[in-house]
Amino acid sequence: MTKAGPLRWATGAGWLVLMGGGEVWEANDRLLARADFSRPIAILPAASGSVAWGEWLLDEYADLGGPRGYVVPLFTPEDAHSEENERLLAEAGLILLEDGDGVALARTLRGSPALYGMAEAFARGATVVGIGAGAASLGEWVLAMEEGADTIGERGWGWVHGAIVVPRFHDAAQEPRLRELLQKWPGMLGLGIPEGVALALGPDGQVETWGEGNVTVVVAY
Repeated sequence: MTKAGPLRWATGAGWLVLMGGGEVWEANDRLLARADFSRPIAILPAASGSVAWGEWLLDEYADLGGPRGYVVPLFTPEDAHSEENERLLAEAGLILLEDGDGVALARTLRGSPALYGMAEAFARGATVVGIGAGAASLGEWVLAMEEGADTIGERGWGWVHGAIVVPRFHDAAQEPRLRELLQKWPGMLGLGIPEGVALALGPDGQVETWGEGNVTVVVAY
């Protein structure tokens, strides 16, 4: 594990970027600056259930002079066990996990060859970006923050170790709710990331915040 302060995340040669959702205006430039142009962009649409946004984003990156890319046709657990999809992820230099249904995303990829392919790419220097639900799946648990929602959630992939990533976080309104939920996991960190903000974790322990806003860190005791 790579460490910086209370944060611990998977060790690899690439960056791990957690986006709270919405547009992070400086993110595209930063991501392309870190991209390996000899390797393609891979967009994973499992959380959204549609290829439309991924195809649009690839066009945007092409207009910015970015590398070639593709939308990985992965929507079901069966797709996550496809050797071809594992290869498409393993060969990528920039992987984006789309927003949508975080519980479905976590279940679909957990323990799958596709997730191993993504880990292989990250180990070799790929930047892995989770957007909204995609960011949540990279933590230990995917939780619903709404009052009355199922508080058990779904186990994530644990790339951000000992932490629950909460996208679209509204600090003043949601911090008490997050503290309440974290009581189930003493010692667990809650990372609240608002829309328009990203937390970027580098291979040498770098921690950067992109966008206009702050990441809230909550600890349960």
